[in-house]
Amino acid sequence: MNKDIKYCSKCINFNGDDFACVAFPNGIPNEILSGKIKHVSKFPEQMGDDVFLDKIQFLKDGGIDTSDLEQWNDMIIED
Repeated sequence: MNKDIKYCSKCINFNGDDFACVAFPNGIPNEILSGKIKHVSKFPEQMGDDVFLDKIQFLKDGGIDTSDLEQWNDMIIED
């Protein structure tokens, strides 16, 4: 089975081991996981207030060199 995680894999809150995050600890809905629906505002069914936070931009804002990470921009994981 392929899991399209192109959107969520770019988020600092994403946990790729179980396709979850702090907002969706029991699993991210497929529409959000793939990016069909952007997680830019809080959903009623999520936990807490966390939304998408671009991890590369977050690291850049912290002064960290991200040139090695940018090659991993689009990911599809197979299981």
